[in-house]
Amino acid sequence: MKFFAKRKLNKQLEQLSERSVINPKKIKRLIFIHDVDLDITESQFEEFCAIFSNSYDLIEYVNYAENKKMLEGKPRPHLHSKSIDWYGRFIDNELNYVMSQKYDLLVHFVSNISIPLQLFSSKLDASFRIGPFSLDKRLNDLVVSEKSDFSFFLLDVKKYYKKIKPNEFF
Repeated sequence: MKFFAKRKLNKQLEQLSERSVINPKKIKRLIFIHDVDLDITESQFEEFCAIFSNSYDLIEYVNYAENKKMLEGKPRPHLHSKSIDWYGRFIDNELNYVMSQKYDLLVHFVSNISIPLQLFSSKLDASFRIGPFSLDKRLNDLVVSEKSDFSFFLLDVKKYYKKIKPNEFF
């Protein structure tokens, strides 16, 4: 049991509940956390990114799975159950580097929720956050229904993000 990790997560989530949401005018830096159990094609991801901006300075893609073996052969950084130690500190230098950056948009496309995922997400400095309702409500500014098909996830994001930014057309 990662008792100290849970305590650290609760502290991080409390800090998130006090932050003010900023919907960025231009999205130049995006981080996408993808559960490898859920399929997504490169063209779907490009279509998704086009919703928010046509040009990016940085798109960070983090592969996530409960089981570390599921991430073999996937590009790094990897987020999994062994990513944190008993005290809730991240072991992987690539994940620490990602957490040190500032992002305009954070998107969760996940189905399995774990302490490392929640802790990692809570430590990210992102102006606006999108994710499924199954994650803690403090982790996301725009909550969409949990979908296992990226096409439906994409439709939900388009529909609700359009309501937030009504002057943009999709």
